[in-house]
Amino acid sequence: MSWKHQMYLHIYAQHTNHQESFIVGNKQALLKLRDLIDEALVETTAAEGGFFSSDDEGYEVYIGLVKNEEVFQSLEMPYTEQFGDRNDQRHFINLKNDPNAPYDPIILFKETKPSEE
Repeated sequence: MSWKHQMYLHIYAQHTNHQESFIVGNKQALLKLRDLIDEALVETTAAEGGFFSSDDEGYEVYIGLVKNEEVFQSLEMPYTEQFGDRNDQRHFINLKNDPNAPYDPIILFKETKPSEE
């Protein structure tokens, strides 16, 4: 499939706090990402869509709208530099009274079904 017809998208998370993150892709992928964000905002729920990295390996991107601050505060930090099995040590500063926190962000998408595309 050609560059113009495939949705190529890379999402680079921060390594640690205060570092930059990046979202880069071709026009088709960035438009699809925008549409998924709009869908999550309008439907006040989760949206997902398929994209490809530059090695042509496909993956799903999930966009979630969090309406509850406590749920948001319970999520693990998004940094790629981890200090254990979960990102729950040096960079997790929220909800100290919840022994099960931090939670993987997948908890936001339990209702999401794979697309029929």
